[in-house]
Amino acid sequence: MSDNYTDETLTEDNDQDSLKNLRAAANRAKKLETELNQMKRQMAFYQAGIPQDDPRMQYFIKGYDGELEPDAIRSAATEAGFLKAQAETQESPQENPVAAAEQRVMAASAGAVAEDNSEAAALAKLESALAEGGVEAMLDVARSYGVPTTTD
Repeated sequence: MSDNYTDETLTEDNDQDSLKNLRAAANRAKKLETELNQMKRQMAFYQAGIPQDDPRMQYFIKGYDGELEPDAIRSAATEAGFLKAQAETQESPQENPVAAAEQRVMAASAGAVAEDNSEAAALAKLESALAEGGVEAMLDVARSYGVPTTTD
């Protein structure tokens, strides 16, 4: 036997198997990359608030080729007429009486300041009344809190 003996068929089969494996891996990678890009696209439309089950929106989704940023998608959908502008989607007060009542309450309380009814706030009011107006002013503040005084 010679020391230079090589089995050419064994080498070719190994090369063929490794080449097949590389091609199969490349095909799997292409499929996975396509799937990943589709999922990224779906996520972008989801984050933009585009209802993907709406048949009208599916036309927009298929035709959209801009940036996959939620703000860009929303503005393109609004410009194309698939989404209504934010101001148009809010109901008018006549259409929703509960919303109208809430708006009236909010408008009425817009200038109001929430009063702090904690014990510390009451003590602070009592001290400032005493400093500014004396004992009578302090007693008036105490009475406003329902504290019984001997001068009643």
